Amino acid sequence: MAENDTRPMYWSVFDHIAHKKAISINERLNEFVLEAKLADRLGYDYYFTTEHHFSGDFTLSPSQPITLTVLAQVTENIRFGPLVIILPLVDPLRIVEEMTIIDHMSNGRLEIGVGRGIREHEHLSFGIDPDTTNARVDEGLEVFRRAWTTTEGKFSYNGPFHQYFDVELPWQPLQQPHPRIWMPTNTPSRGEEWGRLGYASGGFSFLGMDFYKPVAEAYEKGFAESGLPDDMFRWLWMAPTVIADTDEEARELCYEAFYEQVGIFEYEAQRTYEMADASLRPRLEAGFARFQNMKDNLEESDEALRFICGSPDTVIDKIRHVQSVMPMNMYMGEFSFGQLEWKHVERSIELLAGKVMPAFSRAKI
Repeated sequence: MAENDTRPMYWSVFDHIAHKKAISINERLNEFVLEAKLADRLGYDYYFTTEHHFSGDFTLSPSQPITLTVLAQVTENIRFGPLVIILPLVDPLRIVEEMTIIDHMSNGRLEIGVGRGIREHEHLSFGIDPDTTNARVDEGLEVFRRAWTTTEGKFSYNGPFHQYFDVELPWQPLQQPHPRIWMPTNTPSRGEEWGRLGYASGGFSFLGMDFYKPVAEAYEKGFAESGLPDDMFRWLWMAPTVIADTDEEARELCYEAFYEQVGIFEYEAQRTYEMADASLRPRLEAGFARFQNMKDNLEESDEALRFICGSPDTVIDKIRHVQSVMPMNMYMGEFSFGQLEWKHVERSIELLAGKVMPAFSRAKI
């Protein structure tokens, strides 16, 4: 194990597939394919995408099964999946069917992240009561569990949100009993629960390491109680990432792109502010202030590692610092964000693979 490592590391690419104003939708989607192929060729362990709805330029991946089918076809070795499918917006049994097929299509490389979603306007737009979303996630997970552990080829379930009777399930996933489940969370109670159940989890740099430290520690505690082997442990840290030959070049690119990225999250929060119940407004207003502070104080955001930028040596030091705060064993860089041109995205991905990864002990899938 390399010096200062806490756990051997996995490496991942993440992409919201947000539209970029300077290029067409088709060009942006082709860029996503290029990124996935590049990560696969360079030996990254994972590639994850996500979904958002009705939020301006955020995102060109409203249907994760479509996006994942593309990934299955254009990559050969890298594991991939959604982070996340917004479970309250979908029929969980339909997801069971679709993920089963994609798991076979990819020769068992699929992993599945699900969650409640981060903004209530998405729920409201689909006619879903935001107050029911946690219960819908729990019910969806129970549907997953029962459907993927049935031994009779048929499945029935009667819950408050979904009811199924005598459904035929002739196929099971290639990975048994099912692909790994990812449950990112921002609460210690859920972190401990997901760890105990053996789900993978993680955090997002926007909210900061101080916020996620107790969540990660709770996850680690829950996982220790699961009795599962240590190589099943997954706690990821996702951060917008720019790597260049010098710190100065990386900062110049990253600061501008991060400013744009925060603007997308601001817009999404504004949509919820316009649509949701007034009781949510104090929380949203606090979020607006936090977003504005991030944009007004980019140097402070840099120091707080709300994004990761720098030369390879600087990035190594920053990732080691994250490891010193949390039991992180997967670094997930979002390289294509803001209005960054493809040549800069490509360079960052190449530098992380060629100059940063070798400084850490490597986990085995």
